[in-house]
Amino acid sequence: MSRLTELIAKAKAKDPQLGADMEREFRALSSRLSFGLNFERHRPEAVELPKRRVRR
Repeated sequence: MSRLTELIAKAKAKDPQLGADMEREFRALSSRLSFGLNFERHRPEAVELPKRRVRR
């Protein structure tokens, strides 16, 4: 995440309001996700599982 925080700091230097808005959104997203990884929650569309029956 350090690269992202560096970019936010650069944005803050050029436009303080934009940088503050971006930092607020970044903090909101990073606080609600576990283990420090930001993944979109989704269900896989297709997964191949050999020798397994299809369930619905």
